[in-house]
Amino acid sequence: MKKSYFVFLLFFAFLFNVQNTKAQSFDGIWQCSYATWDHPDANATGTNTANVAVVRENTFFAIIGSLTKAVSFPIGYRDATDSTGRLGFFPYKPDSLEVDWMNPDNAFDFITAKRTLGIAATPDSLAYVTSNDDNHNILVFKMGADSVYSTSYRMETGTERIHGIAVSDNGNVFVTTYAADNAKATVRVYKGIKDEPQWSDLHSSNPLQTITLPDTGRALDVAVNEDGSLLYVANYTLHKVYLYTGSPSTGYSLHNNFNFEVHDTSNTGTRCGPTGLAFLKKNNLLFVSVDNFGSTTYEVGRFYIVNPNTGQILDTCDIAQWNWDTFGSYQNRTLDGKFPYGSGYTSAYGIDVDAKGNVYTACYYGWTIEKWVYQGQLPIIPITVLGVERVEGINPSTFTLTQNYPNPFNPSTTIEFGISQQSKITLIVYDINGALVTVLLKDAEFESGTYKVSFDASRLASGTYLYSLNNGIHTISKKMTLIK
Repeated sequence: MKKSYFVFLLFFAFLFNVQNTKAQSFDGIWQCSYATWDHPDANATGTNTANVAVVRENTFFAIIGSLTKAVSFPIGYRDATDSTGRLGFFPYKPDSLEVDWMNPDNAFDFITAKRTLGIAATPDSLAYVTSNDDNHNILVFKMGADSVYSTSYRMETGTERIHGIAVSDNGNVFVTTYAADNAKATVRVYKGIKDEPQWSDLHSSNPLQTITLPDTGRALDVAVNEDGSLLYVANYTLHKVYLYTGSPSTGYSLHNNFNFEVHDTSNTGTRCGPTGLAFLKKNNLLFVSVDNFGSTTYEVGRFYIVNPNTGQILDTCDIAQWNWDTFGSYQNRTLDGKFPYGSGYTSAYGIDVDAKGNVYTACYYGWTIEKWVYQGQLPIIPITVLGVERVEGINPSTFTLTQNYPNPFNPSTTIEFGISQQSKITLIVYDINGALVTVLLKDAEFESGTYKVSFDASRLASGTYLYSLNNGIHTISKKMTLIK
């Protein structure tokens, strides 16, 4: 009887491991659900489409921007299909059309958008656009009922050209300076419009953080997780993506064990690079679009799905191959630009993802936005890079939080906690007045056990801080003291 029971346990463990492995792998395929028309009739962007930013499924902004022409403006799509959804009227094939951002509260406050190649959207239908006017503004627009309108928000970023942009759930804005092949780019982090009055006043404020990349090269895009504790930056010139961990309040550190590098080459032998980044929050998946930026080599465009902790490629959607299989060519679209399931002219310059895991890519030379749907179940990848370590051999019977050690500390300390059953854990640090300092863990899934988290306070002032642990039901808080 005991032998049979032991065999049953082994069989059950085998089934569990098979199911768990399957849950962490890709077992389906990507298909193009639709591509907006490329035709003078309604629904076309009408010219070079540099990037895309998603509000929700089938509702997004396309940003028009060119490497050679004076065209710069956002277009809104609501409840889009291949043939419907575009808001407003836009000419087809304009040689020059640059939108004026105009403050609705101040007629003297206006900016003519220039070379708009980056865009990020928020669930409240706002679009943050990188404009390379004289002061390199971040311009904020809003999707209205029938078109896209200016808001009163903008932020001047200085004298350097800007390109990529992302917004975390708490509103902080992350923007990259474009740099050059022989210069180092930066990421600048600004307070959001709800926390920084200068967005609608003088439009000038110092960033919370300025991160200088470790290598020279063009930084085409940036992506963050929900609280900004994970920060990804694309270096197109060196064909790689960096991962930084930290927070806008305490600063960021380069995570050296993250390694994503592009090895794709065009038919001319030119090595491609990462052109766009997007982070799927509910699954912790990083999406990276890859192409030959600024060159009409249509056979290499694709996007990768990447492990957010290591940079390992988990899956690939080969857009160029889709176009070849669909049209028999890398640069063709049938039905006079109205074929519904592909853009034809592969040029994946921008990427975003909706909450369901559908991917949207901007086809620069195809003048269109594509929606890609995964036929299968996307895996969920636990985040393991935020300094969490399991303490083996200690299995608590209750929910516990110990005193940090050392305490007092300078500049780092360890926080240890225990959970008696599988829980979603949030660990937050506040100052003595209750103001948020950083979120170390947010709804992170843990099995029962004891864990320790490292907290680096090197960028904070001396004083007393509070750290609070929540498992969805109970909250425990303790004090700790930083002495420099």
